[in-house]
Amino acid sequence: MNTLPPDENIAAACKRLLQQQSFTTQDDIRQRLIDLGYDDVSQSTVSRLLSRLGVAKIPNAYGKKVYCLTVESEPVQVGSSIASQIEFITHNQLVVVVKTHPGSAQLVARLIDVQPHAEILGTVGGNDTVMVAPKDISRITQCEQVVKARLGIPI
Repeated sequence: MNTLPPDENIAAACKRLLQQQSFTTQDDIRQRLIDLGYDDVSQSTVSRLLSRLGVAKIPNAYGKKVYCLTVESEPVQVGSSIASQIEFITHNQLVVVVKTHPGSAQLVARLIDVQPHAEILGTVGGNDTVMVAPKDISRITQCEQVVKARLGIPI
């Protein structure tokens, strides 16, 4: 049964799958594409797709190696799926803290870091907590607002 929009090509489908799920093998990706209605998907096809999409195999928050999109030629588009992973954002006059669902903090930290901003010095992402260091602690509220905007959270 094909659950994808009819105009979505296999590269777009593969990219969407990688954004939504974790995969440890190319065969897992291949099988999921077949399940979605893309017939005759070989391992070599998946390998070419991953190369074209700039995918790398990197350790996740649990140390398990998974395929991950790494090419940053496009601006980051944060949708409701990322915002849904965030429990709250606050600060203590020194750092901004983003509390996420387990396993989401490193992705959230990367989304904050991917485009430098004058208010943000850097981030540290654990399993379910991101700490964002402001460049100037006297502007911590502005830093928190930038973080919220980056993650699609209403200010």
